[in-house]
Amino acid sequence: MNIIKTGAIVLASLLSTNALMAQKEVTYTKMFYKDVKAGHQDLTITIDNAVANEGESKFKLKIANNTADYILFKISESKFVINGKEIEVSEKALLISPNEHGSRVVNIKGAGYNSVKSYEYILDGLYKVPADAKGIATPDFMLPASRNDFKTGPFTCKLEKVKKESAVTNARFECTYNGSKIGFIFPSKVAVKMPDEREYANEKSKASEIMLERGKDDYFTLTWSRMEGGSKMDMQKVDMLIKWNDAFTEITPDKLPSKKLEVTWDEALTNEKGK
Repeated sequence: MNIIKTGAIVLASLLSTNALMAQKEVTYTKMFYKDVKAGHQDLTITIDNAVANEGESKFKLKIANNTADYILFKISESKFVINGKEIEVSEKALLISPNEHGSRVVNIKGAGYNSVKSYEYILDGLYKVPADAKGIATPDFMLPASRNDFKTGPFTCKLEKVKKESAVTNARFECTYNGSKIGFIFPSKVAVKMPDEREYANEKSKASEIMLERGKDDYFTLTWSRMEGGSKMDMQKVDMLIKWNDAFTEITPDKLPSKKLEVTWDEALTNEKGK
């Protein structure tokens, strides 16, 4: 009788243990993680809204650039480390202006990520790009144009489209970078010289900076509106001399040290949203 009771107790204990284990091994549809915020090389790094499901793991990476230089983030050089395995990231590079901020959604594909409760993100591929880099001396460009293409340093450019009217002038250029470093184009630095001998800034002065790697191309549009001065300043009738100033440059960026960020499971949020 004692043997039977003992066996029953052992069996009940095993069943209870198995039940507890089953409760702990809950599979969630989604896993949510705690936000991460860290300082690094005068930058503020934030991992926001990190989440994983059966087929992917992702988060929004925010970078506040607290420096007077540009920050280039080659996201493909960063990586996840999950259960000791390194997983590469494939995302478009990000360029952040001085004292500005930028963000990218960083995403990896794979099976079973909704069972991963913690991992590391190796923030690598950060580069500092001097904002005061010397530009490449570039010949002025006349509108109306006698020819549509020109070359400056490792850049080849072509006037793709132009509208030259009294009320507005738009000139769209497409440029290719053929150098071995990284090419930058700053449309905000471009001006036009008018018959009154004054220079007028490109009205799209906040136009995004363009970053080009070898063999890549992109376009930008320069814009000027009606100017005071009557017929002597009528953009449809007069010659306009585009002054490139320091709009074109190529730079070898300075690489910053990498930063390891720990991403951990948010149990409360997962229990609330993840089932």
